[in-house]
Amino acid sequence: MRKYFTLFFGVLFGVSSCQQKETKDFENKKQAQINANLKVINSLRNEGDNLIVSREVFHWIYFKNENEKNSYLKEVQKQRFLLVSSNKIDDKFPYQLQIKRVDKVDESSVNEYVIYLWEKALEYNGDYDGWETSVEK
Repeated sequence: MRKYFTLFFGVLFGVSSCQQKETKDFENKKQAQINANLKVINSLRNEGDNLIVSREVFHWIYFKNENEKNSYLKEVQKQRFLLVSSNKIDDKFPYQLQIKRVDKVDESSVNEYVIYLWEKALEYNGDYDGWETSVEK
């Protein structure tokens, strides 16, 4: 009985360790996305952009299959994101989706909607590839 008990705790701690690693990986990737957002925001700021002026912000997301792409699009349309284009390309994630919405591009606003899109992409097995917008003065 003692061997079984020890093995059982080893399995439990192994699962806990894996969950901690997944959580850490997720948080690291989330932070990397926030850092990428900041680079774009700083580039806009350096161009004299008034970050609180609303404008169209475009986003690219890629998926492995069309059903996941379509499900993702339906989900984000509930948050007023609009379809710009949908293409099939020669890639590991061949189903390309471009969406847009009118938003501000200050750090708080960008992180809110980009992290939402990024997390939804993960939920639908997609890859959020970034965003761009025009400079507004």
